[in-house]
Amino acid sequence: MIPHDNLEEFSDPANYDLEEGERSAPRIAFYCDLASSVGGPVLEVACGTGLVAIPVAARGLAVTGVDLARPMLNYARLKAQRHQLPIHWIEADARQLDLGREYQFIYLTGNAFQAFLRREDQESLLASIKRHLAAHGTFAFETRNPSGHDLSPILNEEYERSYTSVEGHRVALSYTQIYDPLAQVMHWTTYRRWSDGEGDHAKETRIACRFTYPQELKALLHYNGFQIVQQYGNWNKEALTAGSPSIITICK
Repeated sequence: MIPHDNLEEFSDPANYDLEEGERSAPRIAFYCDLASSVGGPVLEVACGTGLVAIPVAARGLAVTGVDLARPMLNYARLKAQRHQLPIHWIEADARQLDLGREYQFIYLTGNAFQAFLRREDQESLLASIKRHLAAHGTFAFETRNPSGHDLSPILNEEYERSYTSVEGHRVALSYTQIYDPLAQVMHWTTYRRWSDGEGDHAKETRIACRFTYPQELKALLHYNGFQIVQQYGNWNKEALTAGSPSIITICK
């Protein structure tokens, strides 16, 4: 369906943390608070570098993190070791997950739900979640709200922001986007540009993300055995509206 493995964004975990860490603070706080209220054991699907799993574990909860990207998991392990947190890290495809145990709280964050590009992928993910969710457990995730985002083509690079990399270089981020309305998939290309003593450098990465509409999401969850308990439109727990940036969903 796409001409790449959809993992290019996750090959440089240390700089990924620098790019995502600061703007992730609200969602980290949201899932940490929810995990504390629900209780463990906890399973994070598509855990990446442990940006959320590690602070959840720091609250004293038993945490398992699953991800498909080996570089991200390896970096997560190093971070957890530095914090002396006994998190169980597993390299696996969430669509085929079978860990042989149940969890009180399962979550999926970083808009990772959008990496499941076909209905069949979404349903395989939900089957895995259901297989591992305790009888009265809670499942939570977020996805970008289609009507809260500009889906129009951006064919010329648009500057996003800059940051200082772990190598000490000032990196400028820009992107282009092309949306496929039939597949409901956005194709983003990100450009990272920096200079050092040897000259100018550039790195290009691609990622595809599926946009799911609120009523479509409601039906998908219903027909795959989940009941929506609460939905929010942002990390401040405001009601979901047409202009909300996110669809944050808590299910049983």
